[in-house]
Amino acid sequence: MEINRRRFFTITGAGIALLPGSSVPYNSLASPPPMPPDQFNRLLRGPMLSFPTTYDKNFEVDYAPVRRMIDRAADAGIKVFTLTSGNNQYDQLSYDEIKALTRVVVESVAGRGVTIAATGPWWTGKVIDYARFAESVGASAVQVSMSSLGDEDSQMEHFKAVAKATRLALVVHGQPSLGLMKRLLTIESIVAFKEEFTTDYTVPLYEQFGERLNIFAGGTKARFLAYEPYGMHAYYSLFSTCVPTVAMRFWAAVQNRDTQQARDIILKYDAPLFERFSMAFWQGTLEHFGIAKRYRRPPDKTLTEQQMGELRVFYDNLGLDRSKV
Repeated sequence: MEINRRRFFTITGAGIALLPGSSVPYNSLASPPPMPPDQFNRLLRGPMLSFPTTYDKNFEVDYAPVRRMIDRAADAGIKVFTLTSGNNQYDQLSYDEIKALTRVVVESVAGRGVTIAATGPWWTGKVIDYARFAESVGASAVQVSMSSLGDEDSQMEHFKAVAKATRLALVVHGQPSLGLMKRLLTIESIVAFKEEFTTDYTVPLYEQFGERLNIFAGGTKARFLAYEPYGMHAYYSLFSTCVPTVAMRFWAAVQNRDTQQARDIILKYDAPLFERFSMAFWQGTLEHFGIAKRYRRPPDKTLTEQQMGELRVFYDNLGLDRSKV
């Protein structure tokens, strides 16, 4: 369900939006109040489960593996579960599929951790609609992608409109200038930022906003370890999706200040994995560990049987026995 401009004025002006396929306004649903942004900020710690959208043989979204993945991760001790437009391949999903996936994640987590819903780089009306939907299904926060359109003033107005429309904590996804970030942080509900840039950009963020903003790594244990001395508390963890015990061993080493063990885990597991990484490899990994099928929507290519054989050898050489995961 895409939103037209007339509905945008209804949403922003009257504060009303409808659930997809429903005549019930989001803000009249009988649901508990959302998690306060400061509480979400305190709980945004440790490895974060971010995952690729999974499909069946007919290339329809397969939600059962998402539930299975979340259960395994939660049982291992993962406490943060997130969607994001890149890993979840929003460019290949319909808006209804994105909302359905959001609902499945929140319902599967079922209070065992915090959940971050996520927008794409959408126009303001669609972001507001999605944020209200995310709040209605019980998400803990919504990650808002900056648009490539407009200037800093319009970006500021964009985030102000979203913050006005939802009580959820907001996460900034993009690369705002330091000046724009300073302006954005006048919005109290903005409490976190997805970091995926060079030290030239990120270290000044810590210098100026480290006490105000929960900056988390958008990928790899090595990136997290580089920024942990500056105050980073959370990071995307690929192993959370397939072998969450590896993710938790690394997090335990960090908490115990055992830098040597943390380093050894990175060099044994992450370094060789990311030398081979592709989204197809990740989805083949999920199949190898019995979580999902490896299908990708065409024209993306799915790993061949020969490639899967090579993948199995790779994980066997890492000493990761899929029968014991």
